[in-house]
Parts: sequence; structure tokens; C-alpha cells
Amino acid sequence: MTPLHKLYTLSGWLSGVFLVLICLLVVAQIVSRQLGTMVPSADEFAAYAMASSGFLALPYALQRGAHVRVELLWRLLPARGRRFADGLSTLVGLLIAAYLAWYCALFVIESYEFQEVSSGLLPIPMWLPQLPMLLGTLILVVAMLERLVLVCLGRRFEVAEVSTALSE
Repeated sequence: MTPLHKLYTLSGWLSGVFLVLICLLVVAQIVSRQLGTMVPSADEFAAYAMASSGFLALPYALQRGAHVRVELLWRLLPARGRRFADGLSTLVGLLIAAYLAWYCALFVIESYEFQEVSSGLLPIPMWLPQLPMLLGTLILVVAMLERLVLVCLGRRFEVAEVSTALSE
């Protein structure tokens, strides 16, 4: 496994950690309500964890071939046409991911410079929950760039798993 693939896998693991955090927050809310109290800003933390999980999952999903692709027309193309279409769609995806990463970076920097804090019970600097969004999009840019290079070389980017191969 290459260092980049380890990075994508780590990103997927971090995404999973944030999902577990959401579950723990929900359970803590349920238990605290039964005890007549509450967990301060639990809804807010769960929302931050959901966004973090979603953005950090993007590179991992790309590596595993889990992003949605319309294959009906793709399968009708000859091998050379598939490679061209794959390269073109990866280039478009790379440009979109780079655009998103750029504006996420500006968003985080702006929140940091203006010292924005959350409006919930606990004043949290907003750049902290925005950071995983930036991290996920930056890793996605790296993954898309690697995928574009591999597609141009005629090699496969996605990791084939045994369970996926058996289901096709």
C-alpha cells in the first residue's frame, strides 16, 4: 500500500471515528434526558461530526470506487473511449475538488481571522469544526490528481476488494 493510499485509508478511519462520536452523543443525550439533565451543545457537536465525517469520507470513497458513476454509456464505449471519458471526468472532478478546497481554505482562514465562535451554549471557535472539511477536500484533491495520473497511464486507481469483486 502506497503512502497516499494509507492517507486515504486514514481519512476513512477518521470519518468512522466521527460517526462513532455522533452515536456517543446521541446515547449521551438519551441518558441525560432520562436523568433530567442535558448535554450542552450536543446537537451542535453532532452536526460538526456529521460534516467532518462526510468530507473525510470523500477520498476514501474515491479510493474504494464508491462514488456514483453512470456506467450505462461508459460500458457502450470502446476501451479507448472509456479511457478518454474516465480521464475527462477525473479532470473535471479534480477541478471541482480543487475549487471546493480553495474556498474551504478561505472559509477557515476567514473564520480564524474574524475569531468567529459558534452561537450555541459553548462558544467554539468556528475554524475548529471547519478544519476537517478543509482536510477532507485537500486529500480529495490529492486523490483525484493521483487518479488522473494513473488513468492517463492506463492503470487502475481504485482498490479492488474481494467482497466487491464477488458481488459483480
